[in-house]
Amino acid sequence: MNKKLLLCLNLFLFLFCAKKMLPPSPDRFPPHLIEVNPRSRVQIELVFDEAIDPSRFVPESVEVVGLKIKGISLGRDRSRVLIWTEPQKQERYSVKGMVFDQSGNIGRFRAGFQGSVRIDTIAPRIATVLPAPGTTGLFKNIKVVIRFSEPVDTAFPLNYLLVPRGYETLFQRSWNPNWQEVRFVCRDSIGGQEFYFLLQPGAQDLEGNRCLTPGWTYWSADTVFQGIRVRGRAIKDGNPLRTGIVFFNQEHTLALAPILTDGSFELKLRPDDYLVFGVSDTDFDGLVDLATETVRFNTLQESLNLLFVPESLPRLIDEYCR
Repeated sequence: MNKKLLLCLNLFLFLFCAKKMLPPSPDRFPPHLIEVNPRSRVQIELVFDEAIDPSRFVPESVEVVGLKIKGISLGRDRSRVLIWTEPQKQERYSVKGMVFDQSGNIGRFRAGFQGSVRIDTIAPRIATVLPAPGTTGLFKNIKVVIRFSEPVDTAFPLNYLLVPRGYETLFQRSWNPNWQEVRFVCRDSIGGQEFYFLLQPGAQDLEGNRCLTPGWTYWSADTVFQGIRVRGRAIKDGNPLRTGIVFFNQEHTLALAPILTDGSFELKLRPDDYLVFGVSDTDFDGLVDLATETVRFNTLQESLNLLFVPESLPRLIDEYCR
């Protein structure tokens, strides 16, 4: 074989192998939609062949022809997108839009699907609450974040309490575009005491299922929270009461805690004597159905049992907090 030809062949093989040994070239392929799954009559899942970049995702770019979109969120992994709609009918629809992958490639998609009539009966729950209960050293740029397990109906009023009273107006409420996270932000500096925040149960998802769990946290501006952990139980006719609020007062409300679904409540308090009572709105109409007598409680006591009876003059829960 000609030496020059052999040399050229060897050089070509060297360069070819060297190219193969270099790091992989950047991804230049756009994401593709591979599945459209109507999971219920108000929920559609889009599945892509690779992870979607959430920082570049524009919910407004997605459209379901023939249906009003109520909210959009990422699914259980980054290759999935959940679309929440008004109730579908058992007919053909089409979905279109665009997404970006992690390399910035834009993928435009369009696909048809058969509408579902399956009714979602799973109630939303509180998935995350920030700051974590008992956080200390928090006195400025305070942000309370409540994240639900699924998008909720933002037209439904949220009922929440912040004690000591008088600071509520400093917090501005806003929803994340996915309708799954609500934030209460205070830009002012506030401190010198403990704060207790409670989002009451009752928020509804797009099928009208109610969230039965409260969103609750407390924090202190001090670097150390000099408190004692207090536990108790709420009882109605000898059985655990599964929803409600317990108030700890002196001249005014200093602390509060939610009653959990097992009938228990727990919080951390500064050592002292308190006047304690509980209220409960069992049908979520905003009015208190059950209440207790006011009892005197010292934090040196091990626990506290509260007995609930029907409230003779039902009022809004806000009116019990002073």
